[in-house]
Amino acid sequence: MEILLIIVLTLVISASFFTIKNLIQKNEALEDFISKQSEAVNACDRRLQDIDDKGIFHADDEIGWFFQEVQKIQEALNEFTLK
Repeated sequence: MEILLIIVLTLVISASFFTIKNLIQKNEALEDFISKQSEAVNACDRRLQDIDDKGIFHADDEIGWFFQEVQKIQEALNEFTLK
């Protein structure tokens, strides 16, 4: 009886170890992905600010509305960056 219990517990612990190891690897991969996405969003935000550093696009009637919409999209994306 004791041997059977030891075998069952060994199998459960081994399965748990491999499951936890797999989940940690997946978590680390997702953390890397999120970090890269956050860097990309920040780069887009900096580029958008550089493009209109003098307010030329914002003030232009023909392209101003489009630029404002792009800024709204960028503001929504900024909520998903790592802080």
